[in-house]
Amino acid sequence: MSRNVQRYTGRDREVRLELLRARAAIERQAVAQNVLDLRESLTPRGLFDSVLPASRRRSLVGSAMRMLSLSRRYPVVLSLGSALLSTAARRRVRWWKLAGAAVLAWLLARQRR
Repeated sequence: MSRNVQRYTGRDREVRLELLRARAAIERQAVAQNVLDLRESLTPRGLFDSVLPASRRRSLVGSAMRMLSLSRRYPVVLSLGSALLSTAARRRVRWWKLAGAAVLAWLLARQRR
């Protein structure tokens, strides 16, 4: 009976060693993959994507297109925007900027519905 116990513990050790070897191999692969990901992220394209992801770029283009269609639909918004961006209007009235931004946000929210 003591031989079975010793063989059993020997098998346990072998299994444990194999599991440790498998875990080490998996960790080596993970480190290698992380190094490749890091190398790719440090390229100019990777740095640009980290600053402005593709989904964000698409949303910016979509926002610009919505603004263009909004300005075609409501020409007053375009003239209000240009007036708010002009330096003379910026000096005179600060509250018009806030009011214009609020109207623009309201119109965009209304258009989304």
